[in-house]
Amino acid sequence: MGRYEFATHRVDLPTGVFNTAVDVFARLKGKGVYRTRWWRRHGLFEGCTDRSYRKTVAELNGVRQQPGATVLRSLSNAAEDEAARLAQHLQSRADALLCEPHYDAQGRPAFQLGPKAPAEDMLPGARVADAIAECLSGNPRADIAAEELAANPVPCEPPGSRVSVSVDDVGVKKQKPARNRPADNSPRQRLAKAAAEASPGANSAPARPDKGKRKVWTTVAHVQQGQAVYTLAAASVPAVLRLVCALLAASGLAEVPLLFFTDGQRSLKDAIFEFWKQRGQIRLILDWYHLQHKCRELGSHGLKGSIAAKRVHIEELRRLLWYGLVDRAMAYIDGLPSDAVRRPEVLLQIKGYLERNRPHIPCYALRSKLGLRCSSNPVEKENDILVAHRQKNNGMSWSEHGSHALSTLAAVRRNGELDQWLLTGTLAFALPQAQAA
Repeated sequence: MGRYEFATHRVDLPTGVFNTAVDVFARLKGKGVYRTRWWRRHGLFEGCTDRSYRKTVAELNGVRQQPGATVLRSLSNAAEDEAARLAQHLQSRADALLCEPHYDAQGRPAFQLGPKAPAEDMLPGARVADAIAECLSGNPRADIAAEELAANPVPCEPPGSRVSVSVDDVGVKKQKPARNRPADNSPRQRLAKAAAEASPGANSAPARPDKGKRKVWTTVAHVQQGQAVYTLAAASVPAVLRLVCALLAASGLAEVPLLFFTDGQRSLKDAIFEFWKQRGQIRLILDWYHLQHKCRELGSHGLKGSIAAKRVHIEELRRLLWYGLVDRAMAYIDGLPSDAVRRPEVLLQIKGYLERNRPHIPCYALRSKLGLRCSSNPVEKENDILVAHRQKNNGMSWSEHGSHALSTLAAVRRNGELDQWLLTGTLAFALPQAQAA
């Protein structure tokens, strides 16, 4: 229908004044308008989260046949307002779920889970032994014993016994605080420029900051229990971990063991263990793809020689880590001939990386045979859907409010809760199978 106006009426009654402008409709500030569900759906959740604001504005005005009715700045402000209401709703839900005495003021669990029996916490030994035998049968060299794989510190959990949580940060280019002003060609400015050129260094400007550090970061979490999946996005790691904890409480999974998948970022790993320190019953697995990336770093930065010669060392290191043999991988790095090493400091960094993540490096070959996850790629996909495909395009830069608003709106649509939000202004905020139960 587009935009339309109508008259309001005021009636003086013995019991008071009845005014349709304020008693029938919610109060608005300034020149505000009431936004219909169609406009919010197609303009916000299915519009600017997929396309640029300019294209979305053109489409909205074209459908409404009212050129100029919606302007770009109004649409971006509406997106931030909608995201703010969503964030406030999630915050209220989390506050209600994470209350004392079971949770502290930061939403961290204040209770402790006792250790589970080995029979409940790990797969049967016979099944693991059979899977190890299958892994070694595919090894072209008989240089790995079954005892080495069985001694890996990361046990294999029964399928479906844990809630899998993948967490990752994604950054986009940060918008400058203010646009550059056009050059001033006044006589005074030309004289000042000539004086600066005559005495170089006298009025030199400070060096520009590193552009690589100017990022707006969003933390995304992918929570999965069986076939049920829920995606969360927040401005920081503590904020998204708090939402994960509230989601588990709302889904009746507050006491289920957790299995985290990350890329090995030290601050992220430390934040996860600190958040669930009191509760316990969590494990973390290092993503296999990022572990391979460290092997490639060894070849591109730490070794010298031909590409074929480097590939031999990289593939051997990958093979050892695929079987979870951290000690043998570090010994292989130590045993590299001196004429093959270009930068020894790179080798030391990789050894430190392996040592820090030793408790989180499983036997990936064994997990693959058992059909268990080895990667945090689900959250990498969510990063692309919620943030990257919309905000990581040429020439784009974002404010913190604008970037987080789009990721928040995209998460609601991704979780299939758009209809409920538009109709009731609330979210189910629970894993689908728990909600159905």
